[in-house]
Amino acid sequence: MMKLFLTLPIAILVLLSLLTGCINIERSYPEKSYYVVNTSRDGAVLPAESGTVLAVRRFRISPQFEGKSLIYRLSDISYESDFYNEFFVPPVSLFTEEVHQWMIGAGLFQHIVDPSSYLEPSHVLEGAITALYGDYRESASPKAVLGIHFFLLHQVSGSYEIIFQRQYRREEPLEGNTSDDLVKGFNTGLKKILTQFETEVQTTITNIKNRG
Repeated sequence: MMKLFLTLPIAILVLLSLLTGCINIERSYPEKSYYVVNTSRDGAVLPAESGTVLAVRRFRISPQFEGKSLIYRLSDISYESDFYNEFFVPPVSLFTEEVHQWMIGAGLFQHIVDPSSYLEPSHVLEGAITALYGDYRESASPKAVLGIHFFLLHQVSGSYEIIFQRQYRREEPLEGNTSDDLVKGFNTGLKKILTQFETEVQTTITNIKNRG
């Protein structure tokens, strides 16, 4: 009975301390990391055809990749999202902006605008991100997988016609298994896709001009 009387006040003091915040319970959580895609164009700016205006519309993205969390493919049917490693903003915004800046550097068109511009576009670029994940099905050889489907439209007599479309897909080997390595792989894949896209669009525009 004496032991009960001694322990009861102690228990009350501990409870009061918890309620008043006197006891600091530390909890350790992993820190979140935030990423952006970032690629730069190499080479000289190409001569643009006078009077051309390219409007870059906001891209679309497959629903399974539209969230900010990085996505890992673990098997043929299993995917996992990473709460602690994610894009700083939704990836569709990042990729749209990177393509916009790339096209400015390419110089294929005199002006590069977004759809809110008052300039009437002669061409419109649309894109859909079809794949954006880390492939870890083979743990010894992880890859960054990036797929983009481009549509380039040309305004003719007040209506638009598709003059170029292509699905691009890159699977870039990663140096390691970290989230940093994965985003670097996305950057590498995007640069290769845009380099090829620029070359093929330039060829398309040249062929149309020569036929005209």
